[in-house]
Amino acid sequence: MEDPPVNQLLSTQKPSDSNVQVALHPLPILEISDYITRAYQRGQNGAIVGALLGQQSGREITQITIEHSFSCKTSKNEDGHYTLDFQWFKDRLEQMKLVHKDPPLDLVGWYTLVPKSGPSSHHLPIHNQFLEASKESTVLLGFHTEDVLHPAAGNPLPLTIYESNMEAEDSSGESQAEGEDKEMKDLESPAKMVLKFRELPFTTETGDAEMIAMQFIREGGANATVEESKRPLPESATNPNAKGKQRALSKEEEAKAKAEAASQAPKDAVLSKEDSELISALQAKANAVKMMKARLGLLISYLERLPPEPFAGLQTSTDALAGQDVAPSYNILRQIQALVTNVELVTPRQQDALEKEMLQESNDVKLISLVKDLLSSVSEIREVGKKFAITDIAQAQKPPRRAYDSAMNQKLSVGEIINQKLVIGDAGDLHFG
Repeated sequence: MEDPPVNQLLSTQKPSDSNVQVALHPLPILEISDYITRAYQRGQNGAIVGALLGQQSGREITQITIEHSFSCKTSKNEDGHYTLDFQWFKDRLEQMKLVHKDPPLDLVGWYTLVPKSGPSSHHLPIHNQFLEASKESTVLLGFHTEDVLHPAAGNPLPLTIYESNMEAEDSSGESQAEGEDKEMKDLESPAKMVLKFRELPFTTETGDAEMIAMQFIREGGANATVEESKRPLPESATNPNAKGKQRALSKEEEAKAKAEAASQAPKDAVLSKEDSELISALQAKANAVKMMKARLGLLISYLERLPPEPFAGLQTSTDALAGQDVAPSYNILRQIQALVTNVELVTPRQQDALEKEMLQESNDVKLISLVKDLLSSVSEIREVGKKFAITDIAQAQKPPRRAYDSAMNQKLSVGEIINQKLVIGDAGDLHFG
């Protein structure tokens, strides 16, 4: 198998030799992914380039924070390379500095699509323009689309941050093996300095405001959509110059069209906040279960391909590769043994005691709920008793009914009233002439 070609723009120095520390915030990552998605959906032609804003401090150890970003306008030159619209870029950079005054943010780098092998000569023209616009050295954030298209379990973010430095060019043009004798050269001839990129380790930081925004995105609140009616409104309904009866009819038609659109819309088009949170939580748990199942399947497949006697059987990897078995790795086997041992901590040995304790706690919760309902019923009964007592007292204190009311209740005629010598005139209600 041939070795992949060496990228001549990458530095041979180790990343640990650098005195630059980079802290990446989630907002630029969201902006970059959104920009790439929109460019793909719209079929945009051209380079995907953007500027990174942040803070840069420190003397011996330079600390760079990448907090914001914005996309840039590019154009193709005569050589076929993309370059910045420099005047447009300077104007936009000044506008962004005015917006981000507290804390003051400045240009710290730029981002674009970069293969896993590293930057190429196509990135140099734009990088030189960013170096010209920045007072300090700028970093390059390379986004790897191949990691997004073909993700692997446990992979970090699909990006790499590079630092650019001027280093002496190796004029031999051929890499020499370690420990091999090197040709002595004349020290008087000056070495040619070329631009080299070196990978930088980075960490992720999140502020309080960013945590709120990430929580909002995770809950799915930003994916709300509005269902529009497929039936177009009549022309009179959209004509503001209509008057009189025509205008009244147009309002009725508009209301009718909206009512029909509301009735035809699916009931689950708009989810409540509780439903969105529940769906998001269930989706996260489902993804976790799928990942755990895939990991367990990988471990089981590895153990099944081990030889029957891994410690007394195949002693070399050559013997293992000759057959269908896999050479045992003591490091992997120790990790599997540690995993099996830790499973007992998750699932306790005394399962009956755990179930008994859970049942007791469940009964306590149900008992408290029943006591609460009982107290609520007692309170309602007391209120009913108070109202009944008030009604009973008012009924007892009511004066006796008048004779006329008693006669009317007994349905007596006028003659019977006179025969019984009931003087109605004394009651003050009826008078006879």
